[in-house]
Amino acid sequence: MLKLICACFVLFTFSWSNLQGQTSAQPATNVGHSQEAVVFEQIKTKIDLENDGTGIRETTVRVRIQSEAGVQRLGVLTVSYQSLVEGLEIPYVRVRKPDGTIVTTPPENIQDMASEITRQAPFYSDLREKHIAVKGLSPGDVLEYQFRSQLQKPLAPGQFWSEYNFVREGIALDEKLEVSVPRARAIKYKSVDVQPSISDEGTRRIYTWAHANLENKPKEDEKLEKLQERVRGRLPPPDVQISSFGSWEEVGRWYDGLQKDRVKPTPEIRAKAAELTKSASDDEAKIHAIYDYVSTRFHYIGIALGIGRYQPHAASEVLSNGYGDCKDKHTLFSALLDAVGIKSYPALISSSRSIDPDIPSPAQFDHVIDFLPRGSTSIWLDTTPEVSPFAYLLTPLRGKQALVIADDKPPVLVTTPAEPLSSAVQSFQIAAKLNDDGTLEGSIENKVQGDDTEVGFRAAFRTVSASEWKDLTQRISYGLGFAGTVSEVIASSPEATSEPFRLAYHYHRKDYPDWENHQINAPLPGIVLPALSDSETKPTAPIWLRPRGETHLEAKVELPKGYSPELPMPIDLKSDFAEYHASYRVKDGSLIAERVFKVNQSEVPIAQYDEYKKFRKTVEDDHNRMIVLSSGELSVGVNTGSGAGGMTAMIAAIRNLPASDDDQAAQFENEARQAMARGEMQSAIALLRRAVAKDPKFTRAWIMLGGFEMAMRHTDGALDAFHKAVDADPKQTLSYKMLGYAQMEARRDKDADKTWRDLIKLNSDDIDAHSNLGLILMRQKRYAEAASEIEAAVKIKPDRANLQHQLGAAYLHGGDEEKSLAAYARALELDPGTEMRNNIAYEMAAAGKKLPEALAYAQKAVREEEEASSQLKTDDLQVEDMQHTHRLGMYWDTLGWIYFRMGTLDQVEKYLSAAWNLLQDPVIGDHLGQLYEKQHKNQQAIHMYRLALAAASAWPGRHDMAETRSRLSHLGGSATSGPFNLPVGGEELSRLRTVKLPRIVPGSANAELMLLFGQGSKLDGVKFVSGSDKLKSADKLLNATKFDMPFPDDGPTRVVRRAILGCYSASGCSLVFMPADNFSPIN
Repeated sequence: MLKLICACFVLFTFSWSNLQGQTSAQPATNVGHSQEAVVFEQIKTKIDLENDGTGIRETTVRVRIQSEAGVQRLGVLTVSYQSLVEGLEIPYVRVRKPDGTIVTTPPENIQDMASEITRQAPFYSDLREKHIAVKGLSPGDVLEYQFRSQLQKPLAPGQFWSEYNFVREGIALDEKLEVSVPRARAIKYKSVDVQPSISDEGTRRIYTWAHANLENKPKEDEKLEKLQERVRGRLPPPDVQISSFGSWEEVGRWYDGLQKDRVKPTPEIRAKAAELTKSASDDEAKIHAIYDYVSTRFHYIGIALGIGRYQPHAASEVLSNGYGDCKDKHTLFSALLDAVGIKSYPALISSSRSIDPDIPSPAQFDHVIDFLPRGSTSIWLDTTPEVSPFAYLLTPLRGKQALVIADDKPPVLVTTPAEPLSSAVQSFQIAAKLNDDGTLEGSIENKVQGDDTEVGFRAAFRTVSASEWKDLTQRISYGLGFAGTVSEVIASSPEATSEPFRLAYHYHRKDYPDWENHQINAPLPGIVLPALSDSETKPTAPIWLRPRGETHLEAKVELPKGYSPELPMPIDLKSDFAEYHASYRVKDGSLIAERVFKVNQSEVPIAQYDEYKKFRKTVEDDHNRMIVLSSGELSVGVNTGSGAGGMTAMIAAIRNLPASDDDQAAQFENEARQAMARGEMQSAIALLRRAVAKDPKFTRAWIMLGGFEMAMRHTDGALDAFHKAVDADPKQTLSYKMLGYAQMEARRDKDADKTWRDLIKLNSDDIDAHSNLGLILMRQKRYAEAASEIEAAVKIKPDRANLQHQLGAAYLHGGDEEKSLAAYARALELDPGTEMRNNIAYEMAAAGKKLPEALAYAQKAVREEEEASSQLKTDDLQVEDMQHTHRLGMYWDTLGWIYFRMGTLDQVEKYLSAAWNLLQDPVIGDHLGQLYEKQHKNQQAIHMYRLALAAASAWPGRHDMAETRSRLSHLGGSATSGPFNLPVGGEELSRLRTVKLPRIVPGSANAELMLLFGQGSKLDGVKFVSGSDKLKSADKLLNATKFDMPFPDDGPTRVVRRAILGCYSASGCSLVFMPADNFSPIN
């Protein structure tokens, strides 16, 4: 695993306010098919549909494999089929080598197995998969295969339907769809983007569509719109739809024929209905009682409508089983209501896309909910989430057409309510005290009612035991942007849906940001508003906010004695679509911050896009606002920071820039310095603005203003100030540097590229200009140009190890391996530490080059770090010691990954598993998944990919994990389950770090510990860090506990683990390990 090393970056911010920045090094995507892992040269799908409802589907594919990533992606093919109604043949899978040789995959390479959903719910799904391990596949080959499935038992006798989506992500040069139907049969078909050619052959009519996808990556604004569509369940219909059903009434009559006998009340049903409603005073009370029973007491099996079968089980059978899918839960609910004289009807709906009313087809539905006519009104109910409030529909079901199938009128499409019955209300309150040492301690209460968040909270707390509520709340707290620890958790009963869900807990945060500079954020979660693309293009559809409702946030922070805040100005924003109000005040020595966000309409019209952009920015800026705390004793110095040896010189150079000839401008600048010394950032900014207004050529003031704006995260204001500094004195190099650093911080690489080139024109010997331009070119995979720029920097300063490392990376990725080795050798000569050795090894592994050298580097890094860790002792553990364990995790991952790339698979798992155990890093999880996939352990691979994706949420900058998602999708897995795309994996991550213990003390107590482990999972020592004194004697029990702490080899390794020991009156005691990247100080 690579620890990123970046060039000089955001140094100034920068120092004045004791902040540092860092830039990531993600390269831009090259244009051209040569960069694609695979290129589909031809895809041909033939579908023959018959009058009786049977049919044949044949898919023929020719795809060029262009890289090892392509081999990983298509080395194992997976195709699904429904075994009870469908047969699947694989006529051939073969590989054409560049020399013309053909390698045919033999039948024994094909495994037929139950799909994951079938294994989870065998009584509900007949879905199976054939996994084909492609023989002899390598980069440069052409893979050809053909699948043929035959629907032998029609789902609806006498009817047929089909859907198809063309390749949209990836390159497909030639894709054809051919659908053959009986010529005399009336059908409905629809295709929006591509229109078919139609021909007749004897008794058949053939529709043919042709398509090509020559560009892989969608635009950023298209991605954002697609994300909104997915969240709302409004993805567009498939590219091609065909159905023999003549109307929605026909579809409804067909489904009614499947379910009407299953909903008839039996004696058992009538008895249960009478029991449930015996104390109900009217029909409304009866409906509520039966809804609560079916919703909360019957486990939902999350299988989409149409997988396995369309016919539900009988209501009496569901009652006996205690579980069911969406069809079954409707059946039981409807039968119980019918038993007390109340009618409820099935409503077929899609949770993922908008219904196309022009094509009556069962394929358009994936879910069943309930429709209850009540006089002139109606009630929509969904019992599947189990903990939804009465008559609440989740977002993907609102404002959607559903096929309501009543018994007294024809089936018809009816639109569900666009808004919940009542407005959503959320509140967050924190009452805390900030101590002199920067520790924030207090209590938090979070209430939510009437939106999807409430259902999510209830579902999350229902799926874990009360003993795990603390760990769950910790993850929720992280998700809200709070990095401290939680304890003393109190939560509402998840099933009590008639009341708001309440979550309360104690919160503790050491080193509250940015206390060392005597400025803080109001400790409140952010208001989440839909993201905007970087382009100026307006969206093509309204922006969906959320349902109407209000969010109230309040923070009360008792400040250390002698400190007073510089209060921000109040904010009052009002628009047609939303309102935002913020106020700040001081009362009895406490800072009180209040924010209110109100949604007036759930969508922002396209015409108000510009207004929305300004609205969103104001809300975001207010959330990021730092509040300066001042006292008579406050002084602010310069933080040079580690690795910023040039920082002091840079700050000195800025201070030594010429003063203004205008006395008043000079006075304003001097007052700004004094304000900064008092910690009054906003006052300093205002004074600097007055200074440059008096003297627009005052370069030093412009640079200081830009630095302070950057410290306040006012990116646009900072960039404008630095541009003005350049304009004020075009020959001053410092102005260009500050502008370039700020542009790189803001990921505006095109602008930064120009700035660094302009600086090079001004001073061709500027090291920072060449190295940072090289970094930008590396991001864009312009490796030869990058190497040229970094060479220029190295020529000027050949004894800087980071420049040699950067140069080696440019050579390596550019294909000049010998030069790369020389640069890496020089880097190691200048910095022979284990971290540099590991980073070089990982880059070699990532590039798949010089693997023997990479192995030697990685083995030495591991050996030296293991030997260093052997010196750790319990009594004097320091923060630096904890980093040994973190480095071990990274180095083990690097070594394991090198073995993987070398094909030495028997050495891989022990290193990757040990690294995963320590760090739970998503990259390591992905590596393990690739190992299992390579070994054809597909279920283990799916499992690891899911855990990796779940872990990614805790690792900033790695949320996308697009390649991992692609690999998971290829194996037929998903990062979500059920029709509402609920994430999976997060709970297991917590369980993997939890050790159940016997009760240690009565009642409740918790403590933070450090544990030192040696070979064989032997516990060598325990250090009590903080917490309840009652647990100080727990080391005796812990020494007798059997731990599973894997070590990959027999080195003299010791690892330090930080853990929370908690005992609770209801659930006993447990030890929860923190990932080994947690470096908070030990007291």
